[in-house]
Amino acid sequence: MENAATPGLTVEYFHSREVHPDKQRDFDGLKISALGAGTYLGGADEMTDKLYEQSLFKAAQNGVNFFDTAINYRCMRSEKVIQKVLSELERNGVKRGQIVIATKGGYIPCEGSPDHFDDYLRTHFLDPGIISSSEIVGGCHCISPAFLEMQISLSLRNLGVECIDLYYLHNPETQLQEVEEAEFYHRLTAAFRLFEKKVQEGKIARYGIATWNGLRQKPGQKTTLQLSKVLASAQEAGGVNHHFRAVQMPYNLVMLEAVKIKNQIKEPEAKTVLQTLAEMHLAFMVSSPLMQSHAMSLPQRVFDRLPKEESSVLQSLQFLSSTPTACALFAGMKKIEHLQENRKLLFLPNWPKEQWEKTLSAISGSPPPQQSI
Repeated sequence: MENAATPGLTVEYFHSREVHPDKQRDFDGLKISALGAGTYLGGADEMTDKLYEQSLFKAAQNGVNFFDTAINYRCMRSEKVIQKVLSELERNGVKRGQIVIATKGGYIPCEGSPDHFDDYLRTHFLDPGIISSSEIVGGCHCISPAFLEMQISLSLRNLGVECIDLYYLHNPETQLQEVEEAEFYHRLTAAFRLFEKKVQEGKIARYGIATWNGLRQKPGQKTTLQLSKVLASAQEAGGVNHHFRAVQMPYNLVMLEAVKIKNQIKEPEAKTVLQTLAEMHLAFMVSSPLMQSHAMSLPQRVFDRLPKEESSVLQSLQFLSSTPTACALFAGMKKIEHLQENRKLLFLPNWPKEQWEKTLSAISGSPPPQQSI
């Protein structure tokens, strides 16, 4: 079995699968599907495990070769499900090197059930001295190198792999709730130094940040991230050959901040996240593309402003996937029927850029910002 996803094998994956060329994306040398499978939703129970096993296996057989998870998702159960799926795929001719796996660290996890969190925190982290109480923010978040090193090792074991293809620092803006900006970027640089070390050790292949609020707020707010400073931390940690490659954030028909809010301060004028990522040549990974299915509850007049597709789900996904520089969208698909609906995206060409811009203007009620792409 290969240690990690490889350029050649990810290209080979699409040779036998009918995925439109527009939906085969390039990411740091790898070929990935524009639709990825998320694993966040659902209870920490065997029934949900089984649903994910079935849907992830079917997804990987049918054009979805990008799995997204986190160590804290469903008390580590989502990572462990992926291990089972990878083994089953290998037995059925889909190689480890054809599947791209992303996971995250930052939130303190527990194992088995969320009811055990306090005991797990004390016995596994505080009592052994892995982390101190001063390093914990909000009672649940830590990005100290010692903690993250332990998390990477545990994720490797949970996933049953030798190398994680993409490792995210999970919602780092959480730290800004309690620490000052200078201390935050000091902590960020220390975390990135660890990630660079793990790249050299072959434990992770590349890294990034996965955010929720940090890139969707107006400039000047305490927890707003500046990508220029995040990138500077990566450059300080790894030099010009650093391995910081991707930024994940929510983006959907309601959460349009990535293309609307100019919250990235850069002379001579502020820029949007989308503009900034394009200039930095960083991959834009989309979380919550369907707002955990709530997007389908939007008024019909919203979908009337979008180009026609077979369903409102495909209208939503096509808008997001056609966004200039968008790399992959991660939708939770533990039910087979959701997978079957969402994967229809993979057969469709992108909307032309002019059509996407017109649609953005129609649903946002304002002209689209001029994107430097």
